[in-house]
Amino acid sequence: MAEIPTITRWQDAEPHLRNLQATVQRDIRPLLGIADGAPFSVCREVLAYIDHLGHLYTGLGSRQVGMRFGTFMREVLGDIDLHYREQADVVYQMYRCGTVHEFAPKLLENGRGQLLAWACYRGPRTDWIRFEDPRLPAPINATHLVPVQNPIRRAGQDFLLPVSTECLVDDLIESIDRFIRAEQDNVRLEAWNIAARQVSGPYRFDFTV
Repeated sequence: MAEIPTITRWQDAEPHLRNLQATVQRDIRPLLGIADGAPFSVCREVLAYIDHLGHLYTGLGSRQVGMRFGTFMREVLGDIDLHYREQADVVYQMYRCGTVHEFAPKLLENGRGQLLAWACYRGPRTDWIRFEDPRLPAPINATHLVPVQNPIRRAGQDFLLPVSTECLVDDLIESIDRFIRAEQDNVRLEAWNIAARQVSGPYRFDFTV
């Protein structure tokens, strides 16, 4: 990955962003073609990219990861599919924090005792998805990032959040295009340059050799 440059014109951000797109195509998209579609790996990698893009988009540092992630998801991905805007905080907790820190997406519980579980699938934005659970022989109709009743649990209490790994990859690439096409303004340049300075140069760590 090329070093992130500080810039004086917005168009100077394009080479780094195009490089990001190329790595998505080269490193992540092929995962969709393997036997099970590598759902956890795709989620983990795509959402790590969104975190990085959120850093460049907002300039917010490592202590504000959730905020920068959510801002990029709501303001850029949300223009591609409004459900990113609606589910940004849920996606961060379930699919980003879960896959990074606990290997699998998190099961979430709200203050009313309702449960929201993950449901990754490889397919279009709206699709019929089938689960391996023998108690659920029939597929269910699901839409990317739209909660749906869990058909084998408590009605009105247990839900699933479907995530299409194909949509994640396609929408990530489109979001980078939209970021590139953003109008230049001082806020955009300042945020980018703050992030570039934060990640440039060596990281202080007292190692021994």
